[in-house]
Amino acid sequence: MKFVHKCLVPVCLIIMIAGFVIPLLPARAETNIGTPDTSAIDAYLQEYVSTNHIPGVAVAVVQGDKVLLEKGYGDSVSGKPVTPQTQFYIGSVTKSFTALAAMKLVEQGKLDLDAPVQKYLPEFKVDDPEASSRITLRNLLNHTSGLVEKGDPNASAYTASIEEQVTLMQYVKPTYPAGTHYEYYNQNYRIVGRIIEKVSGKSYGDFVKDSILLPLGMTHTVTDPADAPNLAQGYSRFFSFPLPQTEKYIPGALPSGYLITTAEDMSKYLIALINNRQLDGKPVLREDLLAEMRTPPSGIESDYAMGWMSADDGDTLIHGGAIHHFQAFVGMKLKEKTGFVTLYNQNSMENMMFENSTVNSDLLNFLGGKSPRAANNAWPGLVLLFLALADMANHVRLFRMVPTWVERTARQSRIWLWIKVAFGMVVPLLIVFGLPVLVNVFEGASPDWIEPFQLMPDITIWLLAGSTLNFIRSLLHAISLFRKPETFEEEKK
Repeated sequence: MKFVHKCLVPVCLIIMIAGFVIPLLPARAETNIGTPDTSAIDAYLQEYVSTNHIPGVAVAVVQGDKVLLEKGYGDSVSGKPVTPQTQFYIGSVTKSFTALAAMKLVEQGKLDLDAPVQKYLPEFKVDDPEASSRITLRNLLNHTSGLVEKGDPNASAYTASIEEQVTLMQYVKPTYPAGTHYEYYNQNYRIVGRIIEKVSGKSYGDFVKDSILLPLGMTHTVTDPADAPNLAQGYSRFFSFPLPQTEKYIPGALPSGYLITTAEDMSKYLIALINNRQLDGKPVLREDLLAEMRTPPSGIESDYAMGWMSADDGDTLIHGGAIHHFQAFVGMKLKEKTGFVTLYNQNSMENMMFENSTVNSDLLNFLGGKSPRAANNAWPGLVLLFLALADMANHVRLFRMVPTWVERTARQSRIWLWIKVAFGMVVPLLIVFGLPVLVNVFEGASPDWIEPFQLMPDITIWLLAGSTLNFIRSLLHAISLFRKPETFEEEKK
């Protein structure tokens, strides 16, 4: 998850810029603010999914209390089309549900946003007693706890329960004083999930179901993949083409990123939040608490409120979500009372930076009255494929030259040849074994190649294959030097 959410926040910021800064520039199409043109959105999505080799997407667009568009594109599994009832993991979009669940307990007087976490979880501690006592519920919801991935040796650890996740927090070294700095950190919301369990007396899943899902009629939203019969197949991306993958469910990470839902249910969620009204006519949340939930903290540089990123002077709320093989994005324009959600059964670095982020920002533009055109963003993967094939062809050429390498380099100094051979062996070893450790030291990621492979299988395989081939070729060069230790210059002497 480390690579996923480290990339997610910058991507969300890119989307905000695309959605709210670029529209200030000359538009690509005439602006027509009002009811979004769903036929244009539908045509755009059909073209975009096909052109960019996206396996499957489910989309819902709402305005006021009406669903304007609710449709699936592509396949959930091979040969089975995506529908509004297809289930997807929504990644960090889950955080808005966790924040709402916590705020419902605040509304009931059972939680205080500014009370220390230890008031509700006496067992909670990090690797600093003072910080342990100062971190508040508000800090967790705003991502201002002072805890970051870099200080967490277990940031990528599998946890079988939310309780186990909170226990692991004792090894986290605080990086900033609580309330002074914003940094996105998934474990903040996992701690909130545990607080919800302790205070409500229910499991996180049961409380979310009873307080949010059932009152909003979200009957196909679940907290366990075992209860998701229509869960889509997950995919990564391999040089622009979908690669089927198995998504690993992490129970301890549920409050920060493992809710499963559908486009149909998310349209109900958006309508409820836009109008602050449940199916029974009661408010989703008290107005002042809803406003507080949508407001970033004052006094620090942050656009993150509570489960939402705020933009456009608070009129627009967005949040992206990504786990290894699924992605989601939700956005609302409060003044226009419009919103949309996109659910993808594919995730990769390429998806984050190009395909899916473009769809999300373009849909925000549709809500703003513009009519963007579908672009072909599959080209980065095709360019990578061309470069990888060219690189492999070069490796083949160099291996064919190995038998004559000593003769061809006979005029070079033997010492210089050994330096080149050593360099060719050491650098690949440093890449294969040292790069994950280096990333772990500076960023707190898991010191292995598992997450890079899940997010970037094409680049990871290319890098590891190239490094391995360079090592083998250098080893063969070393063997050749041992067999014929004298170079041309030394023979001349």
